[in-house]
Amino acid sequence: MTQKLLKAANLGLDLAQARYRLGLSSIVELSESQLEQTQASIENVNAEYEYELSLAALNYQLGNLP
Repeated sequence: MTQKLLKAANLGLDLAQARYRLGLSSIVELSESQLEQTQASIENVNAEYEYELSLAALNYQLGNLP
């Protein structure tokens, strides 16, 4: 799910950059899109970390050590 949100944020940022370059939007819209993209990226990394942590804990409890 977080990957989908990140893809949407990346698309939104691309569109905001294009609109800004064309003079159709303000720097505020561009900055907000950059912030949304950064937040989505952080959420995606956190989700991946939580998944790996949970998987490692499960493998430890099952005795599946590397």
